[in-house]
Amino acid sequence: MKLHGITVLMLLLSGIVIVAPAQNHEHDHDHRAMEALEMPPHSLFHLDAEWTDHRGDTFKLVDFEESPIVVVMFYGNCTTVCPILIHDARRLYEEVGQPLREKVRVLAVTFDPANDTPEVLHEYAVQQQLNVPGWHFSTGSRSAIRELATMLGVQFRHTSDDRFEHSNLISVIDPEGLVAGRIDGLGQDVAGAALTIREMIQMMIP
Repeated sequence: MKLHGITVLMLLLSGIVIVAPAQNHEHDHDHRAMEALEMPPHSLFHLDAEWTDHRGDTFKLVDFEESPIVVVMFYGNCTTVCPILIHDARRLYEEVGQPLREKVRVLAVTFDPANDTPEVLHEYAVQQQLNVPGWHFSTGSRSAIRELATMLGVQFRHTSDDRFEHSNLISVIDPEGLVAGRIDGLGQDVAGAALTIREMIQMMIP
């Protein structure tokens, strides 16, 4: 909007405030967190979907029933909040402490199966220095991803600029497949969730 100097002066003297048009920012959608919802009280182990991780291994969630599971949903092309979410999951994993965390499985599931192939996820894991035992950067069918998100209370939406708005949520799953704890939001304290995981593991030790 262009205004001549005399017109601007007259508007200012009359008390009218001129508001400049808002600027478009390419990554705005990455900052729009969606609220986490209440999750159904059902075991995730009832889900029959098959997943493929960044190593090319296939599995079902029930295959991890002997371990506490940390689940975080993200997508690889997100350069703002998702790296923080993955870092928060890493902080939780490390907070559990050695040697107990060796019994924990971390499942990072993409919202974007079209782009996040197992090969792409492998590169992501290496980049994040998380190509380690116990971590599974994983993809599945769109229906499986939507079903898992619903079970966790994670909202997500594919936007017109090929990005995703989503809840920023980390879930702790117990050995029966039930959600035992959640960390909602970025940069949150992980001590309580880590304690929950340690207590699970201690109860599993004969």
